[in-house]
Amino acid sequence: MADAGVVASVFVEANAGASGASEIDWVDTVGGDGSLPAASIGYADLRQPDVGRLLSSFQRSGRMRGIRMSLAWDSRPRWRFVDSPDVMLTSDFQRGLAELTRRELVFDTLVVPGQLEQLAALARANPDQQFVANHLGTPLRDTPDDIVQWTQGMRECAKCANISIKVSGLWVLDRNWLPERIAGPVRMVIDLFGPDRCMWATNYPVEKLMCLVADQIRNLDAVLDDLSEDDKDLIYRRTASRVYRIALPGEAAAVANLQKAASN
Repeated sequence: MADAGVVASVFVEANAGASGASEIDWVDTVGGDGSLPAASIGYADLRQPDVGRLLSSFQRSGRMRGIRMSLAWDSRPRWRFVDSPDVMLTSDFQRGLAELTRRELVFDTLVVPGQLEQLAALARANPDQQFVANHLGTPLRDTPDDIVQWTQGMRECAKCANISIKVSGLWVLDRNWLPERIAGPVRMVIDLFGPDRCMWATNYPVEKLMCLVADQIRNLDAVLDDLSEDDKDLIYRRTASRVYRIALPGEAAAVANLQKAASN
């Protein structure tokens, strides 16, 4: 990240495969000045009966901001991370989601095109919960049905103010993030959601196998070339700062100065 201009980062899905809060605790030990990483998103199966206790252990960390649980299930096993396509409709899952809402924690998830309308319905039923759909909603292109379901599903998700979208994982469109291959879907999503609900994410370490961060930024810059600098700043920086409650450099001092002025 040394030459990428990264000022803060979010460590996503800490504790997938680790016991208790061990990896989340470890992130705190490597956080240094708090910018890399500035926040943690843990992993939990929200259906488990003791999810509240687990979340409490995660929240011992001041970096904890939410949970990522992949809900993707497709007839093609390659895109199957849970045991059924409708996990988000189950009472056990919804009970766990209510724990996130009560604690004001973000819910990051990965779904496939056929599940996007289901995600939109979940967001409408839980207006106080912040959702983040990862990897541009997984814009699969294997069949014409994939494209139709993704387009319709993203339109439904965009109607929900509590869903933000990550511009990430674009290897499903093109492994090298070639601008001419990624531009159509990326710009459609930005037009639907607005830059204030879109955020770039590296998808590291997975995306490192296909497209390095410097190449991601260069190619995404080409796709966003005609946007205003303010819109680009939202996508690259401020949307993530808002969603994950990260004070960017200079902001903490500005807030302190405002508070000082108000008290005088």
